[in-house]
Amino acid sequence: MSSRGKTEKVSVTLPRDLAAQIRSTVPLGEISSFFTEALEYYMAYRRQKIALAKGFGAWKSDSHPDLDTAEDSTAYVRAIRAADNERLTRLKGADAK
Repeated sequence: MSSRGKTEKVSVTLPRDLAAQIRSTVPLGEISSFFTEALEYYMAYRRQKIALAKGFGAWKSDSHPDLDTAEDSTAYVRAIRAADNERLTRLKGADAK
C-alpha cells in the first residue's frame, strides 16, 4: 500500500502517552514507515467514508420498485447467483470439449 517516492519531513505533535506507546511498540528506525503505513490506511478509510457520505441517498425506491421489500432483494440476489452458476456450468462444459 505504501507509496514509495519522494519524501517530505513533517513535524507533528502527539500526546505524550501516545508517543510513548509508539516508541515502546515500534522498533527504532521504523517509526517513519510505521506512520506512513498507518496514515495510508487511515487516508483510504477517510476517502471511503467521504465517498459513502456523498453517495448516501442515491438509491431511490421509486427507481427500483421491483426491489421494494427484503424478499424482493433476496429473490434478485438469488436470481443473479443462479445465472452465475449456470454460466460457470456452461464454461466448465466448454473446457471439457
